Amino acid sequence: MNNDKKFLLEKINGSHSAILATLEGVDLEQRVHMESDWRIRDILGHIATWDREVTKSLRAFLNGSEYSIPNLDEDETDFNGLAVAEQRKLSTQDIVAEWKGSREDLKSVLGDIPAERFPGDLLYPWGDERGSISQLVDFTFEHDEEHREEIKKAVQEPQ
Repeated sequence: MNNDKKFLLEKINGSHSAILATLEGVDLEQRVHMESDWRIRDILGHIATWDREVTKSLRAFLNGSEYSIPNLDEDETDFNGLAVAEQRKLSTQDIVAEWKGSREDLKSVLGDIPAERFPGDLLYPWGDERGSISQLVDFTFEHDEEHREEIKKAVQEPQ
C-alpha cells in the first residue's frame, strides 16, 4: 500500500475525474436503483456525504482527535437514506456543486496532513474500524468505483 501523499491525492482526483467523464451528456435524473428510486443525482449526493464524513475524520486526525458519525447503525442504510432524503430538497445543480466541493475539501485536508503522519492510525467515520490514511483513501476510491459502475450500467441499460 502506497503511503505517498502525492500518489493518494492523484488517486482520489483521478477517481473523481472518472466519474465526471462518465456523467458527460447523462441525465442526472435517470434512475439507477428501482427499489430505492435512487437517481444519478442521488448517487452524487451520497458520494458527497461520504466525502464529507471522511474529511471530518481526517480533519480530526490532523487536529489530534477522532471523529465518527454519531448513532450510525451497522449497515448504514438509515444514514444513507436520510442523507439522500435531505439532498432531494436541493436542485440538481446544487447536488453537483456539493459533490465537487466535498471532493475539493477532501483533497484539501489530505494536502494539509504532513506526509510523515500518513502512516498514522485513525478512526474511520463509520466508527467501528481504524487504519491508515492510505487505506481510507482506498475505501473512498473503491466507493467511487462501485457507484461509477452503477451509473455506467444504468446509462447503458436504462430501466
